[in-house]
Amino acid sequence: MKVTTTTGNPSGQVFALGELSSAIFEAAVDAMIVIDQFGIINALNPAAENTFGFSRAELIGCNVAALMPEPDASNHDGYLLAHAKTGERKIIGKGREVVGKRKDGSLFPMHLSIGELNIGGQRLYVGICHDISIRRQMLEQITYMATHDSLTGCVNRNHLHDNLQRLMLECEHSNWQLVVLFIDLDGFKQINDHYDHDVGDRLLSSLAQRLQGTVGKNDLLARMGGDEFLIASKQPRERNAPRRLAQRLLDCLAAPFEINGIELRVRASIGISLHPGPGQNSDQLVNDADIAMYQAKAEGGNCIRFFRLALRDKMEAIFRTVSRLRKAIEFNQFELHYQLQFELAPPYRPSGLEALLRWHDGSNGLIPPTHFIPLAEEYGLMPAISRLVLERACGDNKILISEGLLDVPMAVNICSRSFLQSDFIGQVSSMLAKSGLPASRLEIEITESVAIHDITLATQTILALHDIGVEVSMDDFGTGYSSPGTLKSLPVDRLKIDRSFISELPNNDFDRAIVQAILIVAKSAGMQVVAEGIENTDQLNFLQQNGCSHGQGYWYAKPLPLAKLKALLRDKETVFDSESSPIA
Repeated sequence: MKVTTTTGNPSGQVFALGELSSAIFEAAVDAMIVIDQFGIINALNPAAENTFGFSRAELIGCNVAALMPEPDASNHDGYLLAHAKTGERKIIGKGREVVGKRKDGSLFPMHLSIGELNIGGQRLYVGICHDISIRRQMLEQITYMATHDSLTGCVNRNHLHDNLQRLMLECEHSNWQLVVLFIDLDGFKQINDHYDHDVGDRLLSSLAQRLQGTVGKNDLLARMGGDEFLIASKQPRERNAPRRLAQRLLDCLAAPFEINGIELRVRASIGISLHPGPGQNSDQLVNDADIAMYQAKAEGGNCIRFFRLALRDKMEAIFRTVSRLRKAIEFNQFELHYQLQFELAPPYRPSGLEALLRWHDGSNGLIPPTHFIPLAEEYGLMPAISRLVLERACGDNKILISEGLLDVPMAVNICSRSFLQSDFIGQVSSMLAKSGLPASRLEIEITESVAIHDITLATQTILALHDIGVEVSMDDFGTGYSSPGTLKSLPVDRLKIDRSFISELPNNDFDRAIVQAILIVAKSAGMQVVAEGIENTDQLNFLQQNGCSHGQGYWYAKPLPLAKLKALLRDKETVFDSESSPIA
């Protein structure tokens, strides 16, 4: 095959490539272009025509710079001249990625490799071009997926720190400060539990769009996971600039979201950390904003809190406590103390027991439940603790019954998360079978919060417990989201009036009214009532006079470990013969 090429003069020059080379040249899927030492196109194959959109007739005799964008087009002749003078083979025989220019002016990425050859004493260059647009698009898509959240389109936490580090450097030795805002939605879990997850996902996506529309185009918006977002914004070094930005974010969430025809309102807790400031790196900056956010949440939510070093010390103390709590679960370092429940009518016979959790934290001694149970719930440790408590309480009650000391139901308080687990009924059945405790001698205590999480599932669980012979009581009644509707929906067997309503009886008018109302509702519903926290005879008398049949409190007995409770119960005559005195 012969290829006709055009040099700098109008006359054509004919040289032979050879049959095999010509066939390869014409059939190659990659664009191939032959130029002379002046950059003039001498030959191109069909693939080059398709790639660049020019015909051969349009390109033969033209400078190859026509296929390049600026500034490469203007500089190309200089590159050829430098190569002709020095002979340096900087790009000859090496592949590299460049940008090509089509006939319509559109640009595209391509891989270019250049070879040098001499034909008939003429120096020629052949460029092999491969359009990598699809590969580049796929790479960009993969990169985007690896660095962005698929639901909201926000930067994900994996890509966050590189961006933060860049912004931190830009703010150093300048008039800017980097404001990092950690945002956690208040009440999102309840929305997710009440509606299906599609509603929750759509809400998060809409919320991300609203946040993005509130911050600047150069600000960074990242989704940290779940309902947590982070914003990094360069702001003037003014004292009130960070708070103004945070307030704008709270204000933008004030309007309701309409998702699938449902009007939803969300609030947010915002924690702020600043750079330059105590945070020395991006990780610390994020952690400090997170700590400040937890402080905002602890103060009721829907507010803004700035990081202070004292908060870091507080959070580190919490983390240390949680770490010890995990070890306590692993090595079962918990103790159960048992408090007797009793009939309010003489001779005040024991009618039940409640298992009360205590944590023996090594050299720190016994930790009261008010100090560690909220942490256990927040960090998802309560289901494991509940299993340990349930197993121990069933075993200990079986011992009391077997030794003839006491035969009453044992009440065990179970957190909402454990109670609503799909395998909870199986756990209870397994504990009963393992301990040999009759089902009628176990009582599960729940709080009103189960109604907020999932009242339908809670009702199903209560009915399933009834099916195996276990009764259910509602603990701390009156302190949560109490309503007659809740009682009607949850078929519990008894109510426990919270001690906060008992402590000031009979002198507090409000407490008297609340207790009387609970007793009336319970009587109408056929529910037994247990009053918690009875500490004196005045409280006892008021409750007796208003129809309360059972109680619990220090007036009758303090919580005791199993050994001391057994010793107390062995002295039955002292316990049951007195009609006017508590037993302990």
